[in-house]
Amino acid sequence: MTPGLTRFLQASACGVILILTGCTTTGSGPVAITKVNPYHLQDKPLVRSEDQMLDFEQTRYFHGVVEDAEKKDLHGNYFTIFWKSESRSPVTVRLEYRQGSTGSKIHAQEVAVSQPKRSNVTKFRITGSDYERQGKVTQWKASIVENGVVLAEYKSYLWH
Repeated sequence: MTPGLTRFLQASACGVILILTGCTTTGSGPVAITKVNPYHLQDKPLVRSEDQMLDFEQTRYFHGVVEDAEKKDLHGNYFTIFWKSESRSPVTVRLEYRQGSTGSKIHAQEVAVSQPKRSNVTKFRITGSDYERQGKVTQWKASIVENGVVLAEYKSYLWH
């Protein structure tokens, strides 16, 4: 195989992997984000499947809901951030995001973690009136910050 073709195939393979994962990550030191699970709960009929996990994923957010108004308040975007830390120093987990109706304006939510464990999970949600007025999340970036220094980040493919 020619060297040019080899480089093209290698670059193509990397591009395919990037498109399929849709995310990039930085940070492999003492703190690292291992995965971010985004979930968009919409006002659409539930998809029925033989796979019980799909049914569960769609219905678990509505657990305990009685009225339609309560259900409407739960529609939106949910993010579960999985991260690891070798350090026990306090950190802040930050989610920055843009929404469909607000253009390039960056919104942010933060959660302070005073005593991180080796494996951690932090959850964020953009629901209710924020979701209804400003639209769905179109791009996002998750970060672990300690004393103003970003230790790790994981972002969607569209984040720039």
